[in-house]
Amino acid sequence: MRLIHCTRKLLKEFKVIPVDLTTHTQDSEGLGNWYANLLRTDKRKCILFTNGKTLYSFLIPRVVKSNLQNIKNEFLTHLTFNLQNEGFDLAIIDKVRQEYREIGFATTINRAVLGSMTDFTFQYKFLIIRDGGLENANILKINRTVNQSPMSVLRYRYPIEALKMLLAK
Repeated sequence: MRLIHCTRKLLKEFKVIPVDLTTHTQDSEGLGNWYANLLRTDKRKCILFTNGKTLYSFLIPRVVKSNLQNIKNEFLTHLTFNLQNEGFDLAIIDKVRQEYREIGFATTINRAVLGSMTDFTFQYKFLIIRDGGLENANILKINRTVNQSPMSVLRYRYPIEALKMLLAK
């Protein structure tokens, strides 16, 4: 089972009981686990997802209660859209989707990823404001822009490059 490590704020919104991390083994194959945080921009809730290994990130804008109740499908749908937008082959996208057949939720454990997510949050908010707000923003384009930012945790590589390298294995 893959995990989405959520901030306390997001776990409270989901109203789920987190997986006990002491009984869960970390799998080092594939993309691995993700991190998620709830943020507000334009007075609307959004969820930022960041991969723990590559820092590849995407934003789900304008989240409403029905999105939160069906978060596993929302995660997979938006991940698929973003991978397609990045030009990944359908065979690779299907392989990634298979990796996330079973998803659980847990608390966060990696402060470096959380710090990177804080940087991404500032970038998203700026890019959304620059585009004239959520109603006018092209979120897929903004996701691509954010993933082309060099990150110190990745030794100043881009998250999209780290993702491509990992998926090429």
